[in-house]
Amino acid sequence: MRLPTSLVPLFGALLLACPLAAQKPATKPAPKSTPATGAAKSAPAKSQAAESQAPAHDTTTGYLQGVVFDSLHAEPLTHALVSVDGTTRMAFSDSLGRFLIDSIPPGAHRVYVEHAMLDTLGISLVTPPLNISANMVTQTVIAVPSGEYLVSLFCPAARRALGPGALVGRVREPDSDSAAVGARVSFVWYDPDPPGLPANLRVGKKPPRVREATVDADGTYRLCGLPEKYEGKLQAQRKDGGETAEVTVTQELGVLALRSMSVAARPKSIAAGDTGALKQRRGSARVSGVVVNRSGAPVANARVGLMGSSAATMTKQNGEFVLDSLPAGTQALVVRQIGYSPTEVPVELSSRTPARVTVKLGVLVPQLTPVEVTSRREEGLQKVGFLDRKRTSAGGYFITQEDLDRRKPIKFSDVLRTTPGLRVTESNGQAMISSTRSAQGNGCVTVYVDGAPWQQLDPGDLDTFVQPNEVAAVEVYSGASIPAQFVTPSQNCSAVVVWTKTRVDRRQ
Repeated sequence: MRLPTSLVPLFGALLLACPLAAQKPATKPAPKSTPATGAAKSAPAKSQAAESQAPAHDTTTGYLQGVVFDSLHAEPLTHALVSVDGTTRMAFSDSLGRFLIDSIPPGAHRVYVEHAMLDTLGISLVTPPLNISANMVTQTVIAVPSGEYLVSLFCPAARRALGPGALVGRVREPDSDSAAVGARVSFVWYDPDPPGLPANLRVGKKPPRVREATVDADGTYRLCGLPEKYEGKLQAQRKDGGETAEVTVTQELGVLALRSMSVAARPKSIAAGDTGALKQRRGSARVSGVVVNRSGAPVANARVGLMGSSAATMTKQNGEFVLDSLPAGTQALVVRQIGYSPTEVPVELSSRTPARVTVKLGVLVPQLTPVEVTSRREEGLQKVGFLDRKRTSAGGYFITQEDLDRRKPIKFSDVLRTTPGLRVTESNGQAMISSTRSAQGNGCVTVYVDGAPWQQLDPGDLDTFVQPNEVAAVEVYSGASIPAQFVTPSQNCSAVVVWTKTRVDRRQ
């Protein structure tokens, strides 16, 4: 859509504040000794005081020279498509936001700017009519409106009274780029304690703050009433159950943040063979990449998995990895390796184009203060349902942080050695977990880590990638006591559900 008429007066004010050019377009004669240039080429670098030059091969047309400026981030808007209305003349802005368009018919012309950031905002950028004279260079600056102005345009006064910030973007179908109309977008954050507040005055359990919006027909959403600074989780959900991963959004400068996502329909379940059991369809998206440490060196044998699924692989000696048959949309990769903090990285997946990412692992860091850790962990365990299941389950066995501190396990499998209904045996140096509830005493066990099935890449590899000091809580179920979300179709497997501190301690 075109920029609303109400934005047109804004350009004068923005040009006054912008140091890159004068307020009004300047028209200068074009030297006749300069060779011709193409319409899509950028203007040569010049100081403000330098004379504008333009080709003179056609004295019946004019020239437009200028700069496109991104007021939201206080920097030039690069690789923006600038076109002259009513003509076929256009150019791309260079690394400094500059552009030069030649062969423009004389007269008054509006100028349009197209850019991915403007698509995210859901606006088009257009200037008032500029007078183009034959064999003359017209200079101008085109500026993206400020964040404060856009927030006032997007958000009603009642919403702005709740907070000065806003979060806007687009939500699309990952395989068609069409708008995901009707999808629900939610953002959750916690208000921080004031800086310098003594520990004894800090609020232990703060309720989460939530903002929600529905994706419009043009694919945009607008979340208003946010604080000026925040860190929280953004997620989009479709009416048919499809959803994105929880994406971290941090805002520290300005009042307007941008984040677009894609969300696919929930995969349908199909019958699996003669058993009649149901299994989910696998997607057709693919992601490859490399895992490196803080110095940029490759990390070998790191485990890379897709959050919320059993898809996983190991990095090669050069740190490279490939995962395929994945669901499309905004997803999250989880990378684990001993000696490094588990790392989550959002990734846009589509069946049309393979994705490529670089994951940088950070070293393990000390935990937060005990009071804050306990409060946050309880909030996280409540959100994932652990506390409710512990209170209402008749047959589950629950291991809490206090139990882990008392047992002092060396390996994760040590946590389960005294758990009723389970047997831990050693095989080739790896701990194998089995159920004692079957007649043979070697019944199957399905392990879930942070709610997703754990796919073994090597027998007993759970000990390699999940360390005891990383575990926040464990649930163990057998038979009819297993909650529906942890049941293995067509198999009578026990279930071990592991919740890590990375999952439950973060601000949900």
